[in-house]
Amino acid sequence: MKLVDRAVAREMVVPFLIGQAAVVLMLTGTVLYNNADTFLSFNIPAAGIAKIAFYFMPYLVGLTMPVATAIGASLAVSRLSRDAEITVMRAAGISLRRIFASIFVTGIVMSVAAFAFGEKVVPWANRQYERTMTELSRGVRFLSPREGQVVQSADRRYTVYVGRISQLRGKSRLHDVTLLVRPPEGRLPTVMQAETADYADGRWTLHDARIHVYEDHGDREVFTRSRTLHLDFRLPERMFNMISLQLPLYSSAASIPFRDLASRIAFQRQTGYVNPQDLLDLHFKLSVPLSCLVFALVCPPLAMRFARAGGFMGVLLSIILVFVYWNTMLAARIIGSRFPEVLPPIAAAWGQNGIFTLIGLWFLRKSE
Repeated sequence: MKLVDRAVAREMVVPFLIGQAAVVLMLTGTVLYNNADTFLSFNIPAAGIAKIAFYFMPYLVGLTMPVATAIGASLAVSRLSRDAEITVMRAAGISLRRIFASIFVTGIVMSVAAFAFGEKVVPWANRQYERTMTELSRGVRFLSPREGQVVQSADRRYTVYVGRISQLRGKSRLHDVTLLVRPPEGRLPTVMQAETADYADGRWTLHDARIHVYEDHGDREVFTRSRTLHLDFRLPERMFNMISLQLPLYSSAASIPFRDLASRIAFQRQTGYVNPQDLLDLHFKLSVPLSCLVFALVCPPLAMRFARAGGFMGVLLSIILVFVYWNTMLAARIIGSRFPEVLPPIAAAWGQNGIFTLIGLWFLRKSE
């Protein structure tokens, strides 16, 4: 790393850290404020609120890494331009592309770090958050868990309908249960029905189960009954979450690593149908971390153009860019989720990255 690279990269460190901390704290406060009525209505204890904030914070950190990159790049270039250091570098024959090279490399590093953080830390933290919400929901005595739900296991082998759920001595008693078990060989699913079942930590116990096995392409049915039938597959913790919070850009895929989601989609392709929502979530798990590189490309030339207006312009420019980007992404996510035939998942997830990258390259060329 040469002197120019060290000088530019060093300018990004403090703004990046301050920007990351400020935005995360601001969003955490916003989440707590927006859900204050819910906390008060259900008498959530202070310890429970603290656990919610603690476990949800890694998700906000991963979500705001691109924002911190934009703030760091904008403030670094604004300071260098305002003190004429970029002018001196260019007078020495160094091109803008070379001056900003360390910022581009930092964008790549932060994109990789954001993806790794989203794979290793965020899913675990989100599962702990959902478990905390489940514990708090079960502690609310005047609520009963959600009824009439259909859920699937992670490997798509089990599909279950639960008519009603009640709590009995720390266990979940399920009523009106229908299970579809899909054999790996591609045969017709086995149907299991039970009036009641117990569920505890991924362990199912069906009482007086009625089992329907279909053979010969459905022409022959084998019916059996079992007084007690045991199965092992875990329900999502959010199924038991009765306390619903307003969370920014949060989806059920936030607790699923990229590899597991890709495996799910690969299995769906074998069955001949791919869920557009799963495909949209998969692409966003890549496009959001890569936006660190996008901001590292688009912010430096724009910050240099407006640097003479004052140091605050770096922050203002970052806020405007991030506001436009995230609202574009939010709109694309909503449209891609509801109308995948109009806006395909790949276009919804990557469109704003492509547009902002082209804008950054154009301004870089004009500034050069």
